[in-house]
Amino acid sequence: MKKKFIFLLLGAGLLFGSCTGQDEKLDEALSKAVSCAELGTVEYTITKLIVANDDAFYKFGDRKIIFSCRTTMKAGIDLKDFNKEDVVPSKDGKSVNVTLPQPKILSFNMSAEDIKLEFAKISGIRTGFNTDERNDLLKQGEKAILDDAPNLGIYNDAKDNAVEFFTTLLAQCGYKDVNICFKGDESKN
Repeated sequence: MKKKFIFLLLGAGLLFGSCTGQDEKLDEALSKAVSCAELGTVEYTITKLIVANDDAFYKFGDRKIIFSCRTTMKAGIDLKDFNKEDVVPSKDGKSVNVTLPQPKILSFNMSAEDIKLEFAKISGIRTGFNTDERNDLLKQGEKAILDDAPNLGIYNDAKDNAVEFFTTLLAQCGYKDVNICFKGDESKN
């Protein structure tokens, strides 16, 4: 993803070097950006422990299991929700106001290679966790990570990086003052 982001920045730089008019630069820059469909601006790698302790009072013995998993979560702007009406240049051509869609999780990956059984204990007459139970625990862990995404700061980082990207992009088009806000938020410079 980092390579894609760098390639996009280099492509945008080359694109602007060959354009002449500010309106042409803006149109071409926005066309290039929107053609990407998604602008991934931040990637987090998260390690989580998934713990299950099944010690039902009516069963003799207990069973415990702990998995560790490493996930990769990418957030950014879905540019399918972005269009030309979201970009309003001033009449004098010195400033531009841009309204971006709210960032969202663009990809989530928890591969089997990154999941490890750390601990399992079965006592009494209990049976071990079967494959379906293990998969259910991992799904619960995945859901917990996604539910906790706002608390991790990934959306704020995605916003900050999108602001930086579009500010740089539009400054290369000749705008001195770039004002960026997100749909549903107050404006941010």
